[in-house]
Amino acid sequence: MPNPKELLQKKFAWNGVSLRLPMTWEIDSLDKDHVIIGEDTQPRMEIKWTDSPEKFTLERYLKNFIAQTQKKLKIKIYERSTPDSFKQTNPDLEFFFFSWESASSFGRGSLIFCSHCKKFSLIRFFSKSKTFDLLQESILLSYKDHSNDGHNYWQVFGLHFSTPHKFSMTDYNFKPGCYILNFESKKTKLTVYSWGPASFLLSKISITEFATQRIRRLQGFAKSGVCKCGNFFQWNYQQEIIKNSHILPFLNHYSRYMIFRICKEKQSNRIIGVMVDSRGKFEHDLIKESVIGDI
Repeated sequence: MPNPKELLQKKFAWNGVSLRLPMTWEIDSLDKDHVIIGEDTQPRMEIKWTDSPEKFTLERYLKNFIAQTQKKLKIKIYERSTPDSFKQTNPDLEFFFFSWESASSFGRGSLIFCSHCKKFSLIRFFSKSKTFDLLQESILLSYKDHSNDGHNYWQVFGLHFSTPHKFSMTDYNFKPGCYILNFESKKTKLTVYSWGPASFLLSKISITEFATQRIRRLQGFAKSGVCKCGNFFQWNYQQEIIKNSHILPFLNHYSRYMIFRICKEKQSNRIIGVMVDSRGKFEHDLIKESVIGDI
């Protein structure tokens, strides 16, 4: 029998959930709380998740979740017993197994409830088999819907970084050659950029010239340094609400404190950037905890 770690060599992490996948599986469709993953243009699995309300009973909410899911996905769900071979060790997770069918396809899956973070998740596999195989069980066993270190982890399309748990994703954009993800916590904004291929984009200009072309609002001069991704350049500046507002101290309350760091990541051939936009002070710790944090 193959080792599950050999079957699942790729990690996927997105908006609080993570699991391991075969190398040949790719993301076909992505939303904040929904993803379809396929292989050779054929769907292999679908994941959907939601937070439970503050007050609920598991049995009742599970029925409502199933009813809503059936309607939204246009499928029928049938309860099934837990496979004898399925041995999970995470005490926070409860698995409820099912089979499903639609007008054109069918398969098996599992509803997952986490008693720690109160998240409901649905994973369904597109398969002609009536039973779970080792690959599907290994994927389910790799599933996580929270971390214990106060961070959310993101690993998708070559990106690999973390954000403090208090930050929520507000927007994202994956265009060819340019990925942008926006996060926010109270009055602090965090933006992660990824451009590529770096070897092409930096063939005729320096990385600082590239930065000022792509991020028009940068001010002043950049300082250089070394971080875990390599050599970086960083801008720190105060963005005033109106020109020369620093002359009037009471207007400083409305100023924004900006940090932007950029570097070339050789391994992925990408240009990585992180922007922190905060009120009141420079949030250097967010840079240290980011994808291009300090050594």
